[in-house]
Amino acid sequence: MSSISIAGNAPPRRRAPFDIEPGFYEPAGLWLYGNARLLDVDLSSVPNSHGPCVHSAKELDAIEAEAEAIVFTGKVLVCGIQNAAHQRAAVVPLRWGAPRIVVLSGGFHHHLGEKLNQEPFRVARLWRYAWDPLTDLAISRRAPDRLPTYARHNRTVDRLIERIVDHQVPGLLFRRLRTFPTSQN
Repeated sequence: MSSISIAGNAPPRRRAPFDIEPGFYEPAGLWLYGNARLLDVDLSSVPNSHGPCVHSAKELDAIEAEAEAIVFTGKVLVCGIQNAAHQRAAVVPLRWGAPRIVVLSGGFHHHLGEKLNQEPFRVARLWRYAWDPLTDLAISRRAPDRLPTYARHNRTVDRLIERIVDHQVPGLLFRRLRTFPTSQN
């Protein structure tokens, strides 16, 4: 797979649907990879997974239970992966075969591997051996080849998760987002 990066200030033009290759969604200023139609359904997050990662085992169990309740009510979980709390929530949809939206701090190649086919953290690979762009959606502020921030407490990711759930991302056309233009000019 060829490397995708921004040349100059202009992002590359998308050549395929988001579930085939990462694409920059210019109106929102975000990179998307996977099932962008998930933005059209009821979204939820586990607010207790946000903030500094100083959770006890009991608190992590509660985060996991809250994520499970989200999945069981038919909502799509929006989560990060940067610490144990986010990872505990992020693995729940995998166990139940449900979709999820994962907000990443770096580019897709760093988190999903060069071929974009790896689950983004080790425990997730126990439940699903490969990233499934037809099921899940990855969102990042960074281009696919960019390195992540290495913070276990990433306020930017936490805020983006909250804004996605609350449908407050300017330019992200919830309930109207197309995965690929129907006509090419």
